[in-house]
Amino acid sequence: MRKRKVGIVLFDYVDVLDFAGPAEVLSLTANNKVEQTITLYKKQLLPTRPFEVFTVSETGNEIKTHSGIRIKPDFSMETCPELDILIVPGGPLRVVQSMANNQKLCNWILAHKDIEYICSVCTGAYIVGETGLLDGRKATTHHLTWKILQQKYPDIQVIRDRKVVHDGNLISSGGVSSGINMAIYLVEQIMGKPTAETIAEMIEFEGI
Repeated sequence: MRKRKVGIVLFDYVDVLDFAGPAEVLSLTANNKVEQTITLYKKQLLPTRPFEVFTVSETGNEIKTHSGIRIKPDFSMETCPELDILIVPGGPLRVVQSMANNQKLCNWILAHKDIEYICSVCTGAYIVGETGLLDGRKATTHHLTWKILQQKYPDIQVIRDRKVVHDGNLISSGGVSSGINMAIYLVEQIMGKPTAETIAEMIEFEGI
C-alpha cells in the first residue's frame, strides 16, 4: 500500500486537539499488529507507516494556538509537498470566520479539490464551506455552530446527529475531539476496519 501524504492546515488560534488528535491517530497507525506493537516501543516512527503527516501554514512561520501553545509548521503553502489528504481544523468562531475570508487559504484548499480526501474538524467546516466545495453536500460541525453554518452556507445540508459525515471526497466531523473519530474513520476507509480497530485500541479510544 502506498504511503499517503497528509497535510494539516495551521493558523493562529487554531484549536490544538483539532489538529493534534488526527495527527496522532494517523502518525501512529501501522500496517499490521506487529508494526503497531513495535511503534509502542521505538522512539522513531517506522519508515513503513502508511501515513506521512505534516503541518502547513500560509507562511510557514510559527503560529500561536487558541490555548497559547506555539507551533512551528513543517511547510508553507508554497513549499508543501503534493497531498493525498488535507485536514482543515477549527478554532473559535471569530477565527474561522477570519480564515474563511483569507482568499489565499481558500484558493489553496480549492487547488486540492481533486485529492483523495479533504477533511474538516469541528468549526473547520466553516472554512471549507467558504470554498464552495460543500455546496450541495452533507457536512457537520461543532454543535454550537450548526445554525451559523447553515445560515451562512444554505446549500450545505448540515447533519446534526453524526460525529463524522462523509460525502464524496469530503469528510467533516463535529466537535473538538471529533478529529479523532474522523481520523479513525479515514483509517477504516483506506486500510479496513481491523486496522482502524487496532489503532483505536492502541490509543484506548472507545468512540469507534
